[in-house]
Amino acid sequence: MALDPQRIALEWMTALGAALHDADITAVTSLFLTSGWLRDFLTLTWDLRTLEGSQKIAAYLSGSLRKGQLTAVRFDDAPALAPRTFSLPGTQGSTGVEFGFVFELPHGHGRGHARLVPDADGAFRAFTVLLMLHDLRGHEELRKLPLLDDVTDVAARDVETDPYALIVGAGQSGLQIAARFKQMNIPSLVIDRNARLGDNWRLRYPTLTLHSINRQHTLLYQPYPSTWPELTPREKISNWLEQYPVTQDLVVWMSTELKAHPQYDANAGRWDVTVVRNGTEIQLHPSHIVMATGQAGRPIVPNIDNSELFRGHTVHSSRFPGGKHFAGKRAVVVGAGNSAMDICQDLVAKGAESVTMIQRSSTCVVSRDFVNEFQREKWPADEPLEISDFKFMTVPLALLKKLSIAGQQAVMDAHKDLHDKLRKGGLNVDMGPEGQGAYLLYYEKGGGFWLDKGGSELIGNGSVKVKSGVSVQRFTENGLVLTDGTELSADLVVFATGYATIRESNAELFDENVLKRIGPVSGLDDEGEVNGSYRPCGHPGLWFATGDFLLSRFLSKSLALQIKAIQIGLIQQA
Repeated sequence: MALDPQRIALEWMTALGAALHDADITAVTSLFLTSGWLRDFLTLTWDLRTLEGSQKIAAYLSGSLRKGQLTAVRFDDAPALAPRTFSLPGTQGSTGVEFGFVFELPHGHGRGHARLVPDADGAFRAFTVLLMLHDLRGHEELRKLPLLDDVTDVAARDVETDPYALIVGAGQSGLQIAARFKQMNIPSLVIDRNARLGDNWRLRYPTLTLHSINRQHTLLYQPYPSTWPELTPREKISNWLEQYPVTQDLVVWMSTELKAHPQYDANAGRWDVTVVRNGTEIQLHPSHIVMATGQAGRPIVPNIDNSELFRGHTVHSSRFPGGKHFAGKRAVVVGAGNSAMDICQDLVAKGAESVTMIQRSSTCVVSRDFVNEFQREKWPADEPLEISDFKFMTVPLALLKKLSIAGQQAVMDAHKDLHDKLRKGGLNVDMGPEGQGAYLLYYEKGGGFWLDKGGSELIGNGSVKVKSGVSVQRFTENGLVLTDGTELSADLVVFATGYATIRESNAELFDENVLKRIGPVSGLDDEGEVNGSYRPCGHPGLWFATGDFLLSRFLSKSLALQIKAIQIGLIQQA
């Protein structure tokens, strides 16, 4: 008999609404599978949490859910969130029902999502549930820019002298956060050390192209033109970032740096900050500093013995000027991630005499086309971007990791020909240390993978040679000696060796009193949520923003809600 998604969803949602209203923990958890998942963004606590299994869910609710706290649970009126059937890997192939709902809190409005699957007795119970605070009552997101007039002009000048939030970094994360803050009436000033906005992309290697489809890396509130390429090249994304503050009415100071050791006044809840703008020191007193200097922070260049002897050219991948400068040269690329493969391909295409990749440990390699097809499914062109983001974020990262590990063989089977070519060329390839795949490696390690767009052909046919399982031991006048004793001749050495974490990159900016209170700000915590980003980091008034376009586009709202709640006195800074 065909399922009736509307009826199944309504019965479950009605029971959930009653159980939440009464704070009946037993009744709430009975609506979940014993292996179900609850993800909570600021609904029951002012944090981002993921709970796996009915026991952990019950313990969490016991400490956070109060009677009458969640009320008026009802269907979300967005057409794309209406009840429908689905089939999700990891649910034994069962057909389930998924839908969105909304609810009320004493201080705001909430949004939720549930995926229901039948248990052993055929009763539909929750496999995943997301609860999130969507808006604060009386301080809802504007969704429209205010009309430019004398009042708004004065407000912009006030931001430059007395910002409530200082956002450090004008890349995609900093700008999207500033745009979100603008819509939530949080006066914000963005600063960036670069002279020109967009240089965080513009100054990288010339062939750089974003590997995600443009729907996935769209900036908040501002879709690309219909003629935009699906994969955005470096220059286009740089220029798009440059005009974004103009269209979003943001206040951005370029050629501006945060001077080291800002001091926090706990009694006043404000920072004493000095910024240096075009050589001039300016004092500011923001209540919040948001560090948005990039998940990939300071470039890591290993300290190699005898580097002073080398007669050739060395450069980190972040400043690689392009393969055309090295035609006829012998190149060695140290590293085996996305940047390394991009640079190897560029060097081959521009006529380098030889190109060798140094791979220290195994790399997860999946086809870019494979990933892009998945993204087209998750971010369809005919669905509002906000809804696509919301639906994607309803799957906890810890669950996604389990599903990815369970499904790794199918992914490997789909990539057999590609992986055979890579192994033929000497590359050590896998799906990650646990089989978790590229997406989870991005969150856990910030690297260890690449999305293939032809590199496998070059490695398979020997155009790019690979030395695997080794690292660089020392330089010689004319090349490198590897840890296995192999000597490579080189005119160029490119260190595609990654970046320090955002915490490490900014450690010198803060004194010990601040640093000792900051927890991890990279990787995932024990529940599978991003450490220290868009959530309390341990020090009051200090926030970190990391991740790709999606993460800053979506979690900028959670960050704004927390800061707004502090601004209006709803919560106290810890």
